[in-house]
Amino acid sequence: MSFTTGQLVKYVHGKLLGDPEVCCIGAEIDSRRQLAGKVFFALKGEQTDGHDFVQSAVENGCAAIVAERFCPANVPVVVVEDARNALFQLALARRNEMQFDAVIAVTGSVGKTTTKDILACLLGEKVTASMESFNNDLGVPLTVLDAEHAEYLVAEIGANAIGEIEPLASLVRPDIAIITSIEKAHLEGFGDMETVLQEKGKLLQAVPSSGFVIVPDTIDVSSLSISATIVRVGISDSADVQLKTGVDCRGFVTVSIDGTSATLSLLGEHNAMNAALAVVAVSKTNRGLAISELLDLATNAIPPQGRLATAVVDGITFINDAYNANPASMRSALQLFSKMQAKRKVLVLGDMLELGESSHGEHRSLVSCIENANADVVFLVGDEMKAASSVGASIQLDVSDIESIVPLLKRDDLVLLKGSRGLRLEHIIDLVQQTKVLEH
Repeated sequence: MSFTTGQLVKYVHGKLLGDPEVCCIGAEIDSRRQLAGKVFFALKGEQTDGHDFVQSAVENGCAAIVAERFCPANVPVVVVEDARNALFQLALARRNEMQFDAVIAVTGSVGKTTTKDILACLLGEKVTASMESFNNDLGVPLTVLDAEHAEYLVAEIGANAIGEIEPLASLVRPDIAIITSIEKAHLEGFGDMETVLQEKGKLLQAVPSSGFVIVPDTIDVSSLSISATIVRVGISDSADVQLKTGVDCRGFVTVSIDGTSATLSLLGEHNAMNAALAVVAVSKTNRGLAISELLDLATNAIPPQGRLATAVVDGITFINDAYNANPASMRSALQLFSKMQAKRKVLVLGDMLELGESSHGEHRSLVSCIENANADVVFLVGDEMKAASSVGASIQLDVSDIESIVPLLKRDDLVLLKGSRGLRLEHIIDLVQQTKVLEH
């Protein structure tokens, strides 16, 4: 369902320079992507200015430009005061004209992207789901605008501070909402876990009474004003949907619901809950599949890049969980690693960022988990991890930067990379790959 540039200018309250009858579909903020028929929004960032890439966007096929100043181009240009807000307004206008069989939104401290990807796997070809971790006031509008012809929409909704989720929930208008977890993440923006719950809960409160809210039974949502039907998923007897979880000898998760069991292509027992939440959510749509069929489909789900994804380079097996880190996800990764077997086990752990005043204590509290991970070698990267190592008297902790780690790795090593995104621990894989190429 396309829209014209004449409609576009009304949606974003701008000034049109060019043909009002040009047809557009979707939007993009990266001029390097395929832009055929899309509107390119020239956004000003901390490092780059989208206005400098207008010509590149035109060359890649964009149908129109939305910018904060006039940019010479052979496609229509809409000039607005705030291009970022204009993107949101366009998505809001288009969402009001879209009809879906079901809209599922996912939030939580950890597990959002994995759960979102499992949902997309279960819903099949007629679903549009957030790319990567597109979960903020840019990513969510782009996802909505990409869903013009979809029957199902799956949106990941994130927040780093108070007040961010409510407008995104109003944009997406979910029929079903999932909260994956409430943990100590982004505490710089929230302060405490109760505030995290109240903020994430804004998504659950946006679901109408005809819809469903799917939550782990370990999360108490009684303080939230939820009108939808609440479905609690977990291992306790009080759960509405009960499951059994485990891992096999390779670390892959097993999950059992209603007597049906499946082993997934996902590492870590915590992913059993992510899969179960997704399965229960899709069972509440008109997809028409039983729990057993949905669990079978879930075996096709693959881990998102940087989230317990396995890569083998030059005989070294990497478990790349370096997309992000907080105390809960760090403990889960270490617990998984402790159960895995290898000729030599290597931990590469980086700082957990955005923990605010609790950062020092949270890093120190990880030392016992590190000691119990059965690692042969431990490398710590970042000031907080290095400071925490001083309390780990019973384990030798090698403290290094990324570049110095690479020559110390050996064939047949099993290497866990775990840290916050800012430390870019996954670059170790690239460096090993480059070294292999140079040697050959």
